[in-house]
Amino acid sequence: MTTGLIELSDHPPQAVAVVYGHVKNSEYDDFLAAAFSDVRRLLADQHLTPAGPPFARYRATRVGLDVNAGLPVDDRFRPSGRVTAEVLPGGPAVTAPHVGDHGTVGFTYATLQEWLAGNNYQPAGDPWETYPDGGAGRTLVTVPCRPRTAHPRPQHIRP
Repeated sequence: MTTGLIELSDHPPQAVAVVYGHVKNSEYDDFLAAAFSDVRRLLADQHLTPAGPPFARYRATRVGLDVNAGLPVDDRFRPSGRVTAEVLPGGPAVTAPHVGDHGTVGFTYATLQEWLAGNNYQPAGDPWETYPDGGAGRTLVTVPCRPRTAHPRPQHIRP
């Protein structure tokens, strides 16, 4: 397992076709496979090709994960059935590649959190993972971020 070069860049908003689900951690891989298949099938029905590789954006809950999984699309996409339209947010984001088993991707998230804290940034929304090779060992982790705001020191006023 390795984490590569960490990059801070400005990302444009990206339209995506996604399937939402709430899953147990043990159901995650099966959910992604089914979601990607459903989105690809709908895009094929609409004679569209994906605008990029598959991705998943998720948030841990006390009882599993809330997941949006799908593919980037262009503006001709029409939602249907359980495949809906969303937008990955634009703005500053920090990214790092993760190579290795998905079970070790937490290391890359921790490395990005350390980078954010050490460079005066903070997360600005849920992260997402992009699977450039379809999930066969390489994952690009993206964390939207913003500069950490300094809080003014309270001023004490003497009566």
